[in-house]
Amino acid sequence: MVKKLTNNLGMKILAVMVACVVWLIVINYADPIVSVRYSNVPVTFENQSSLTEKGMVYEVLNASDTVDVVVYGKRSVLETLSYENIHAVADLEDITIMNTVAIQVSSNKSNDQLDSIRQSRTVVELAVENRKEVPLTVNVVANGTPSEGYIIGDITQNQNSVRVSGPESVIDQIVKAECAVSVTGRTSDLSTSADIRLYDADGKVITHHNMSMNISSINVGVEILPSKAVDIVYHYTGEPAEGYVVTGEPSADRTAVYIAGRNAVLNKVERIVIPESVLDISGREESLNTTINLKDYLPDGIRLVQTDDSEEFDGKINILVEIEELVEQTFSIPIENLRVENVPDGYKAEVLLETEEGEEAPARNLNLQIKVRGVADSYVNVVPRELQGVLDVAAYMDKAGTGHLADGVYRMEVKMELPEGLEAVDKYYADVRITSPAAETETQE
Repeated sequence: MVKKLTNNLGMKILAVMVACVVWLIVINYADPIVSVRYSNVPVTFENQSSLTEKGMVYEVLNASDTVDVVVYGKRSVLETLSYENIHAVADLEDITIMNTVAIQVSSNKSNDQLDSIRQSRTVVELAVENRKEVPLTVNVVANGTPSEGYIIGDITQNQNSVRVSGPESVIDQIVKAECAVSVTGRTSDLSTSADIRLYDADGKVITHHNMSMNISSINVGVEILPSKAVDIVYHYTGEPAEGYVVTGEPSADRTAVYIAGRNAVLNKVERIVIPESVLDISGREESLNTTINLKDYLPDGIRLVQTDDSEEFDGKINILVEIEELVEQTFSIPIENLRVENVPDGYKAEVLLETEEGEEAPARNLNLQIKVRGVADSYVNVVPRELQGVLDVAAYMDKAGTGHLADGVYRMEVKMELPEGLEAVDKYYADVRITSPAAETETQE
């Protein structure tokens, strides 16, 4: 069997080759009808102005703006065509009430020599709606935090508005236009270009191929300023009405604040002083409660700083200068509560009180009536019989201009030791008997 197959092998191979050549000649001579497939041919839209002039925009639905095309024709013709020769066109003047447009497929080469063209879809599906244009304010947002001790100052921009146009359903979703710049770790001013982004109510960026803006970016400048903390100083002026008194220093809901500015100005500010004229209590019978705006008292070039750990501060500060009426009371102080101090060495001193009979006797179980005044709260927990008074012999001698006292009775002023907030209305005196060392000796002899 093998021998029969290999007999005249050369002749057999030659016969096969001749047969193939003859087949090719026949095929080429006959030029049969064949087909070629072109996938995803894009649809070109014509007469778009027929919609745009009416203030309308359209959007392709279901990816219907591409079509698969099968071209039938003679082999010799199809071999001269390529993908670029196949065109699919939709004329928007022919849009139907169903918002569909017929797709016309043809070849820009040898079109009249083609047998037929078949396409995977016959229409483009569109969503058509009104075109809307709105102006939006462009806000600049500084993201991040400057270096420690620095704050964000003024933010400037060369454009503060943008006009956006597109499908009404898309434009109606836009709630803001923003440009974001980063200031993280900065210690100096920033100047840059920032892209404009559009956001919906959920903070998502809105993009759409049919949406346009008259500008896409703006130039932004961000001021970076050094900051520091300073005290706020409050003073009042004037005196309240007679019989009234200021209780304590002015109190405010803010005693220090952070400020910022250029170094040349900031370094000169050690504290912020509120002028006395702002807190004038002259002739007042009631407390002064007023509100100021701290911004009115800041030096030029200085601004307030809003710290992250505090509530929003708008510069308003409440200040209180408390004024209360003085209340008078009479206290009965046991004479025995008076003590003599600063008695010269060797001398003796005792407090005396003249009796009704005119005789002098050591003061015992007698009282000194003193009138005191102060605000009502000052009398709380005060026990008059426990109050003390002082008779200062050295002060008496200094006032009298003498360095020696003879034996005798001297009328000295009583300095009452009153609780804070209380004062004696008048001056009060008591008699003090002074006995010298010599007199003491004579008595003993």
